[in-house]
Amino acid sequence: MIGFIPNVGYAPFYVAATNGYYDEEGLDVSFQYAPEGDIGVVKQLGANTVEFGYAGDHAVIIGRTQDVPILSIQRIIQENLFGIYSKETFGTDEPYDLVGKKIAISGPGSTPATITKIMLKKSAINTTQVEFLYVGGAVISTHLTGESDVFATYLPMKVVAEGIAGEQMNEISGSEYTTIGRTYVITTERMINEHPDIVRKFVRATQKGLEYSVEHPEEAVDAFIKFNPDAIEKKQLHLSIWKAMVERGFDKDTNGNPIFYLPSEDNWAEKQDQMFDIGIMDKKTPIEEMYTDEFISN
Repeated sequence: MIGFIPNVGYAPFYVAATNGYYDEEGLDVSFQYAPEGDIGVVKQLGANTVEFGYAGDHAVIIGRTQDVPILSIQRIIQENLFGIYSKETFGTDEPYDLVGKKIAISGPGSTPATITKIMLKKSAINTTQVEFLYVGGAVISTHLTGESDVFATYLPMKVVAEGIAGEQMNEISGSEYTTIGRTYVITTERMINEHPDIVRKFVRATQKGLEYSVEHPEEAVDAFIKFNPDAIEKKQLHLSIWKAMVERGFDKDTNGNPIFYLPSEDNWAEKQDQMFDIGIMDKKTPIEEMYTDEFISN
């Protein structure tokens, strides 16, 4: 189960399917999409209608506080790719520049909203000093038409906005303020307890797909197009998006090779504390219930 609709950001899974990595493990994998995004993924896992999901740490933490028995088992996009963007003429380069400004965001419970509120709090800015415009999927158009001063969203949307506007966007990177925004394969406690062999096979095949996607961006986009044929009309845009995600989403070692981290190598306590401090949830969950390295490390 993946959020929303087919997206080039899901390339590791499409590559794992296209290159036969799931078949090699004896797995018959199909993709479904949750209109509610990450939260929809968590709901479907909680209802045991799917075996695996792809979502961000934000959704994992909220799911656990609502007693949904899920765990992150594999880190996919290694870094936070969310930020606050604007046309250069708006001159917003740091959080204090947002005071008195209108911020376009998809929705109040979204990851961009969470990260924006954390950025403001860490900069000693009260949320009453800005105006949030919750505009659904119209974050780009709301900004480009001048209805908002900035828009808070995921890096791919910045790439799209730059293509439409024909100019570079200013960026206040969320990664400087929080690690929230990284993404994971998640599954249920039931799958881990009853079918650990299937979990291990799925993780192993997906890891192959992830590594191949990072090393071969053109082929990653081709795999995405196989699952979304209409995307061929904007192939270069999708390639630009995936290349931007790879460039910003993965650390490199001294030889320039991407580094793939374990779920435990995130500061889950800090993430949860930040979300609790801005009032997104009213209780906390034991950190050990949020992830396991059992499958990616074997």
